[in-house]
Amino acid sequence: MSRRTLCALLVCLSLAAGCGESPSSPSSVSSASSLAAESAVMSAMAQAMSQTALFGRTTGDTPNTFTMACPGGGSMVMTMSPLPQQPGNVLRTSSRIEFHDCRNQAVTINGDPYLDTSMEFSFSTPAGGTGDSVSTMRTTGGMRVNSNGVQGRVQFNCTTTVSISMSSGSTPQISVSSSGTTTFEQPLGSTPVTRPCGPS
Repeated sequence: MSRRTLCALLVCLSLAAGCGESPSSPSSVSSASSLAAESAVMSAMAQAMSQTALFGRTTGDTPNTFTMACPGGGSMVMTMSPLPQQPGNVLRTSSRIEFHDCRNQAVTINGDPYLDTSMEFSFSTPAGGTGDSVSTMRTTGGMRVNSNGVQGRVQFNCTTTVSISMSSGSTPQISVSSSGTTTFEQPLGSTPVTRPCGPS
């Protein structure tokens, strides 16, 4: 498995773990608008992060910017930038995702001002060969949401670590851990709802 392919896999696993899931039923403090906004935000994040995994295969030594259409109109603009490399078998990169009137379900999302993600991949062997690897990803930043005229905001402060142990001829052993929180304030001025990062 090439290092680029492994990086894409690690990014995909990290982002899938970091996005978490929206709640399946309303709590006593959640309204239908809040639940709709949370669901749409997580759906938009999943779309953006799946593209990050794909674009991770083609990231070179200079920043790359990609524009993606949102399901109901508007766009997401992603800029991926390599960072100065550390000695040894360590790769580092960062990405910025900006939302511009991105419509998903009945919710319109804009950046507040954007999401910023830093990623570090360390390998026990050169060229992404068999062996162990650890991926650490941190996502911070925010979004503004408009759910049927109800304004809200979301703040992300999530760290996800993915460890993969690979040996020749065997199935990779993968472990994922997440920390940090995602905070929803819907509508603006209401009591924020804080949820742990990662799958619920």
